[in-house]
Amino acid sequence: MKEPSWYTWAQKELGQKEEPENRGPVVRRYIATGKCGAEGDPWCAIFVNAALESQGIRGTRSPSSQSFTHDSHFVRINGPALGCIVVFWRISPHSGLGHVGFYCSETAGYIETLGGNEQDAVRRELLAKKGTHFGLVGFYWPKDIPMPLTGPIFHTGTVEQGGKVT
Repeated sequence: MKEPSWYTWAQKELGQKEEPENRGPVVRRYIATGKCGAEGDPWCAIFVNAALESQGIRGTRSPSSQSFTHDSHFVRINGPALGCIVVFWRISPHSGLGHVGFYCSETAGYIETLGGNEQDAVRRELLAKKGTHFGLVGFYWPKDIPMPLTGPIFHTGTVEQGGKVT
């Protein structure tokens, strides 16, 4: 399966680091590219938005990790696909807090993500699918982008001609 262009862009950012407290030129660049947030904000969603917007795909334009769960430009998919957006909750499933990144792979109860603000940098990290204070919300895909035709992916909407999900 060919990887999505936003995922390719995100991979090129591996190793980029913030200055303390979610600040610095790297974070400012992601804020400008992602069209959301401010220095000092947790920047995982800012990074995901920057990756999407860098490829001409409208993001949520929100610095909230949970914004992908309810923004009309994204659809929930029933299973993972390389580069899909993976949303997690933090503290409790209804706290409104969490983390977001791009799906790489998974193993033994963990999902490997590629994202920003993972230990203060752009990196790959294994995140637990389910825990007491952290867990998977779901997988999301840009609504106007054709779904991959191969790979472990399932959608909850209907597929139009050309592979777009509605």
